[in-house]
Amino acid sequence: MKLSLARKPTPVEKHMFKGKEIWIKRDDMTDFIASGNKIRKLEYLLGDALEKKSDVVITCGALQSNHARATNYLSKRLGMDVVLYLKDWYPGKDSGNFLLNKLMGAEINIITPEEYEKVDEIMKEKARELEKEGKRAYVIPEGGSNYIGSKGYEDAIFEMSRQVDLEDFDAIYVATSSAGTYAGILSGVKKLNLKIEVRGVVVHKKPTEVVREKIEGILYQLGVEDHSGINLIRGFEGKDYAYPSEEDLKVIKYVASESGVFLDPVYTAKAFRGMLETMGDQERVVFIHTGGTFGLFAQIEALEGII
Repeated sequence: MKLSLARKPTPVEKHMFKGKEIWIKRDDMTDFIASGNKIRKLEYLLGDALEKKSDVVITCGALQSNHARATNYLSKRLGMDVVLYLKDWYPGKDSGNFLLNKLMGAEINIITPEEYEKVDEIMKEKARELEKEGKRAYVIPEGGSNYIGSKGYEDAIFEMSRQVDLEDFDAIYVATSSAGTYAGILSGVKKLNLKIEVRGVVVHKKPTEVVREKIEGILYQLGVEDHSGINLIRGFEGKDYAYPSEEDLKVIKYVASESGVFLDPVYTAKAFRGMLETMGDQERVVFIHTGGTFGLFAQIEALEGII
């Protein structure tokens, strides 16, 4: 079951940056509190949760997780309780997404990076405990990135194909971390038989093979047998996930001052910089803005030297 939660279709805006024609798919405008790419995934995931008569949703992410914030907000609106497992390794602990999660109320469990390596099993164990108490728990993986959630980005490509002629562009660029958004985009492109290249800028230090295997697994579950065309761009991870470099912060300032579009420090700043530095002779591309604006407020100290 798919729910209708996002404000769609989101605009596709034409901008010029450094002499290049960059059209931005504004998925930062899918909602206010639930803004960003996660809401498209959650239309399917929370629909599945309701279909299974769940009354508690369990999920995970970094301390400033956009996914955790969107899941918390939407689950509450749908009448379900929320349990979050958040990895404690990010600045701005009392701001941004984490502040919103505390205000909305949820069972928040702060775990170490070492514990987070086993977070899937931790969440399953919590679900078993809740089920012993007579509750029905629904576990959503990191980023909502499984084949159910990735259907949301097949839809995004179908939506965008009605807004612009995608074959008039050289490539689609998007940030990729837990791989579900990228997999959904590539699946949508293949199902529409489009020739456009899909480039994913990886924003963490996990090996390329790990990201590729995740994408291939989701494509298989979405019924896409052709796994060619996976194009992952490395070299823009910085220190690691959720740590923007000074160059990333300068890109945030540059894009905001040139266009009034705000990138975020975890995903879109790294992806936008990766796009600008690798697009070569490409002249006309699409950039998927996956949201994350609230994360800016956790980076106030780092941004002080830029603004």
